Amino acid sequence: MIIEKSELFYPYKTIKVTQSRINKGLLVIPVSLMPHFPKEKSKVLLFEDDSDMAIAKNFTPLSVKSKENRITGMNAFYDKYNIKHGDEVVVQIAGKNKYRIIPEKRFKVLIKQFEKEFDNSLNDAEAQDKIENLSSVTNLDCREVIYQEYYRTATIQSQEGRGATVITAARKRAIRASVRKLLTEIYHGNCQISGFGFLTKTGKPYFEIHHLKVDYGDHLKNVLVVCPNVHAQFTHALVEEQYDEEGWLRIVAFNGKEFNVNQAIDKAKKEIRKEIHIAK
Repeated sequence: MIIEKSELFYPYKTIKVTQSRINKGLLVIPVSLMPHFPKEKSKVLLFEDDSDMAIAKNFTPLSVKSKENRITGMNAFYDKYNIKHGDEVVVQIAGKNKYRIIPEKRFKVLIKQFEKEFDNSLNDAEAQDKIENLSSVTNLDCREVIYQEYYRTATIQSQEGRGATVITAARKRAIRASVRKLLTEIYHGNCQISGFGFLTKTGKPYFEIHHLKVDYGDHLKNVLVVCPNVHAQFTHALVEEQYDEEGWLRIVAFNGKEFNVNQAIDKAKKEIRKEIHIAK
């Protein structure tokens, strides 16, 4: 097994295929992945790409005859996706004796497509739909996806430079649907300064957004989920702010009284790895 940094903002596992196995229509399961597969010869269910339809395949564990762990009947899959020697296939555990396989190239396309659609969401419903799409294709729960999208958004914004996309005065204080979705799901309306929060009559969390610097727009380093009282203090009190070396606000003082700032970036998984499993 080879472990390397993932090009995506999500961890995943792949199996590198060889021409000899492609010719025989076999997907060889490396020993490093065998804890997730049956110990005896049996049927397994494969979900191909992002399909919800499972296909039954024969699985044969290592034996004197087979000399390797293998899934047979993969010819159609290899032909459909034009799999070549050295290509990698993403493999995910979807349940007991259930697995999802996606060509890595296709996997990357799907994730980047859903990320772009999430960024361009027009409302909360669209943003939620894209989070669920990402959850499905990455095989992670929505909560994990939310934190990784938070990390991705913050990383991209930092690379672009804060305020780089701000055009008009109205946009300086605008909050994109994707950013609001991330903030809502992560903080649940609880103030990042005081921890206070409450639900409205509709059952939704109430919160306000404070922009630390107007010209930086909705950059995640620039926006805070706050309660009305704290928001008023930012406007009217004597405010002192302490930032870390990456530009995240860590401590704020109102009239000399200090508060630590709860920042979701601390809970995001930053070391994201890809595992390449090779059958020998």
